[in-house]
Amino acid sequence: MDEVHQQQCDAAGAVGGDGALARRVREESPSARELDKIGSLQVAPAGVRYRLWLDEPAGVLLFLAPAVPGNGAADGVKLHRIPLRSASCTEVLTRLMAAVLARLASPAESYRSRPEVDRDIGALVESFRVQLARMRTEHADRPGLVRAIHTQIGRAGDKQQAVRRAAFLGWYLEGAYDNDQDDYEQAECDLGSNTDPNARTAVRDWKRYLSDLRHAVPQPQLESVPTEGSRRGNLHWYYEFRTIGRHLTDQQMLELRSVLPSADITCESVVLDQWSDRAEHPVAGSVADLVCRYFDAGLRFSQEGTRTLWLRLPSTLAPRIAPYEAPLRVASRIVDEDLVLELHRDEADGELSYLYADPRPWLEDLLPLRADLASGDIRAVAIAWRAFRVPRPYAGAVERPPMPRGLDEDELTPQLHALVRLLEETP
Repeated sequence: MDEVHQQQCDAAGAVGGDGALARRVREESPSARELDKIGSLQVAPAGVRYRLWLDEPAGVLLFLAPAVPGNGAADGVKLHRIPLRSASCTEVLTRLMAAVLARLASPAESYRSRPEVDRDIGALVESFRVQLARMRTEHADRPGLVRAIHTQIGRAGDKQQAVRRAAFLGWYLEGAYDNDQDDYEQAECDLGSNTDPNARTAVRDWKRYLSDLRHAVPQPQLESVPTEGSRRGNLHWYYEFRTIGRHLTDQQMLELRSVLPSADITCESVVLDQWSDRAEHPVAGSVADLVCRYFDAGLRFSQEGTRTLWLRLPSTLAPRIAPYEAPLRVASRIVDEDLVLELHRDEADGELSYLYADPRPWLEDLLPLRADLASGDIRAVAIAWRAFRVPRPYAGAVERPPMPRGLDEDELTPQLHALVRLLEETP
């Protein structure tokens, strides 16, 4: 096929309005997956947002872009149907991902908060999906695909590209293999670990890549730590409790003031931000009991690294949550007609790491999880279980509950990303 004919084939499509062409994609390509993380970052000068869909069964990338002036379509957008194996597919993806890759290459200078880097990681994973679909058109078997990715890593033009391609291999392996012993052995066999002793580390390269990116961007930090003379102790405690869609009664507020005399109490919330000695816990009695009795959501933080999220949910969710319960991480309690869910993380000797951690923005980012869980989206408890049951190669088979779909980086909502930060990450 000559170059002109190839370009015409790659650009085959229709001109029209954004909404009409998007409906056409949904009708004609029901298996297509919209790459909305990439699309949300791309806006044309005319204010038109680019949109992309990956239709892997059809072997095409569907690309909604501003129409080129001079073709009788100066206004509106054009739907391009681009074969995955064409040069045009690579060119489109390279152009749309250029700014994302530049930011990811220098995260400390590019991002002010972790939600920003999470957004770009989602776009990166969507580009991984396109790359994987392209490579599957040539390599149907897993060992052949792994060898092809290794070849790509070896041909990387610079260190950043090599690291990113190694992360792509790790991301693929994480999705292609389960987490038990047999699958780790099969993964290593496909990686050729008998001849390359360094290959086995590829199973973990994706997690390491994410960790390096995210740790280059700090969590919210306190502007200053109180001096010894202005605080009662050397350990920072933070508690925040909320009611949702209702108010505390006057009697309940009086009861809470007697239990939490140092707290800032309103009809909708309680905030206790205090420094004290370890032996002088700022809350008398069980914090979980306070949540069960008065609140719909709660957050606990201590400078030693302890973090807990409580959410009040319909008790009908109990059977779906039960398989994910694990000591010291996921627990639930039936209270009247409700279920109070507790997601917890505890660390050892973490007080210096969390000295400047500012937990005040955390709960606001996590509150939408309550509505998600109430509607039946149980990914939050699956993430909490996963954070507790981190599989290790050669650790033996781990019995795990059925994991819901939608746990990859590009599928997580902002509130699920916030939960990952709470339960899986350290400063």
